[in-house]
Amino acid sequence: MRTIAATYSDFSRMILDDRIYEDDTIAYTGICSSLHVCPADLDEILYDELGMNGNEILQSFQKLLTL
Repeated sequence: MRTIAATYSDFSRMILDDRIYEDDTIAYTGICSSLHVCPADLDEILYDELGMNGNEILQSFQKLLTL
């Protein structure tokens, strides 16, 4: 069983290294599905660490593309 910390790390890699947010058809729930994690579970650690949930993080990166 994967830990939520490992999933958090994979989510971070997908955002920062893989730049998954550049594909505007990708939704947070789809990312969670590919990571085999419940969105609410990942949201908990994301909010604790970054003060935003996963959907907010994804949307904030997508907004950067429109600037």
